[in-house]
Order: sequence, then structure tokens, then C-alpha cells
Amino acid sequence: MAIFKILFFLLALCIWCGKCDVFYKRVGDDFSMKCGVNSNSDMDWTLNGELILRIKGKSGTRQKGPSHTASKASLNGDTLRVPKLETRDSGNYFCKQSGKQHKVHVVSVFVKPGPVLLKSEAELHCDIAGDSNIKVQWLRPPNNEEYKEKNQVIQLKSVTSEEEGLWTCKVNDDLKLTVTLTVVDLQSTAVNASTGDDIELPCSLPQRVSQRVLGGGWKADHLKEVSFPTLMNTADAGLHWDSKDLSRVNFTTGQLSTNFDVTLKNVQKSDEGLFVCTVEFEGGVILRAEMTLTVVEKKLSVAKGSTERKEKPPPIMESLSKKVYGLKLWIWIAVGASSLILIALIVVIGVVQRRNKRMKKRVRKMRSMRQPLTENNYCQCNSTEKEV
Repeated sequence: MAIFKILFFLLALCIWCGKCDVFYKRVGDDFSMKCGVNSNSDMDWTLNGELILRIKGKSGTRQKGPSHTASKASLNGDTLRVPKLETRDSGNYFCKQSGKQHKVHVVSVFVKPGPVLLKSEAELHCDIAGDSNIKVQWLRPPNNEEYKEKNQVIQLKSVTSEEEGLWTCKVNDDLKLTVTLTVVDLQSTAVNASTGDDIELPCSLPQRVSQRVLGGGWKADHLKEVSFPTLMNTADAGLHWDSKDLSRVNFTTGQLSTNFDVTLKNVQKSDEGLFVCTVEFEGGVILRAEMTLTVVEKKLSVAKGSTERKEKPPPIMESLSKKVYGLKLWIWIAVGASSLILIALIVVIGVVQRRNKRMKKRVRKMRSMRQPLTENNYCQCNSTEKEV
């Protein structure tokens, strides 16, 4: 009560003296204010009567006060600068030497329980620190129409897509703050499957919501014998599926967030029908999503004029039929083999050609080494004239 009395007294004094300037600033803004004295003069700055900074003009000695704003405030000449305003920085800033006061209101806008909501109640806040009685103008989506209530806090009952979008809090012509309201719901789609398949039953939220999940699960009235898991949220394990029967249903064993899908194993024609996913949130909000499963008989591949199934090709044929860089494997093998044969032929031709060259060279050499015959060698006759 004493603090409020001091604030009221300072505001009254400020109005009476005519030296009080009123400012509205958003959370996170920087704010500067002047004392109005010579920069070499002594200056004492206070917030709501509590010292922020004191400076001796002649010596330049500075002293920080006990105010929480003192840790971030700075003084340049006669100008006090307060960066990154918080709601607790609201109040009366007073320069003792000039008697000048600045009334600062820090404004914040937010949604309770959060900006991402289910189809539930919500509170829009446009808090003006230091004065909760000031009226504001709310502008609602989608066309910035003026909302009927002008209070800083407005209540929305059972938020729907009509209230979804950008809300604006207009404090004055110079200060407008916005907040986006998003409404989400469980999402699911119909599923078609063939007999014998393992099929995923979809159920999810498009994004995280502000409300905490308390429980939920899957249900199918026509499958009494199938045990579905249930959602649990505990302090040690967080949000998770709880079940020990995995005979027909598979599910994620880790911590969950927005995805509540489960997998139904080995579906049969008798499994088709309506499945319901339910998620319960704090505040008593329960969301339901329904999906329909349709099961068809799996078609068997049979030969023409025969009721027997086609034989599975040998593994080696399957391997040769696989595609590598756009072509089947057997084509690559054929190209490789042809390349090897071509290379071998080129080598053989080269070897034969080289051998022929060597043979021709050898023949020419032998011919060049042979001695020519003289006339005395052609006929040698030593017989006497009498001999015949």
C-alpha cells in the first residue's frame, strides 16, 4: 500500500507541476529521457523514489543506486538510457536537479494459456504496467474490426476458427501490439489396405499446443479382442504409450509430442471399420479424430490359363535385372566382356604385326650377308685331255 501511495503522490505532483511526460513502451524497447540540465552539473536519477544513478558534475564520479534498473541503465550527458524494457521498469523516472519527471508504462501482450490453443477458453492480455484501468481498443481478425470490450483483458469462450488470426491491442495511435491466436484440432485420414499388410492408423496435431496432454488412446468397437495402448503423462517418462500387448498393435516406445499414430499388424477383412483416436488435455478439453479403415483382398499373380502362382525367378536373375546407373546389370556385364575381348584382339594383332616385322628384318639381314660367286668357282675341271 505504501508503494501505491508514493506512486499516486508522485503522479499527482507530476501533473500539478506540469513537468511530467507520459510514455507507453512495449516490452523489449529502449527508452531515453533527458534531465534538462547542463551535462557538467550534478544529476540524481531515481525510479519510484529509488536511486538509479548519481553523478558529480565537477569530478565525474558516478554512483549506482539499489534500483533494479541501475544494472543496465547508462548516462550520456543529461540523457538517461534504459535498454530492453521490462514490466518492472515501469514507473516515475525523476531527475532531482531539474525536477523533471517521466511517467513510463511498459506494455505487454500475450494469451493465456498460450497462443496455440484447442477449441477452449482463452484470455487475451494487453497489460499496461502501472495502470490497469487504462482502456485499450482491441482489433479482431480477419479485418481488424473493433472488438466491443475495451478492457486490458478480454475473455474468449470456446475459441474457434472465427477467432483465429492476428489480434491487435491499440494503446494509442503510436503504440499497437499484436498477438497471433492459432486454433488446432486432431487430424486423421481414411486408410486403404490389403489383407496381410501392416497399416498405420494416423492421428496427430499440426503443432504443439499450450495445454498439457493428460491421457487418451485408440478405440475400435468392432475389435473387442484387440488391445490398443493408452496415453500416459508422468513426471519421469513424460508423454508416452502404455501397453504390454504387442500381438496386434505396434507403437512408438519413446516420448511423444504431437504424433499419436499406431500400427495395426496383419490386417484382415474383419478389421475394417471405424477407429477413434482420443486425446485429453488439462482443463477438461477432449479432442476426437475418427478414421475409416477399408481392407481389400490381396490379388495373386497367376500365369495365363493356370491357377498356380508364378514361380519366383532365381536370385541370380533378380540380381542381373537390377538397374545400375539407369541400365540393367546384365547390360553392364555384356559391355565389360565385349570390351575385354576387343582389347585382347588388339593385343594379338599388335603382337603378330610386330613378329612379322622382325621376320622380314631377319630375312633382309641374311640376304645382305651372302657372298657373291666368282667365275673360277662356277666350274673346276682337273681331268686330262684324254679323259672324257
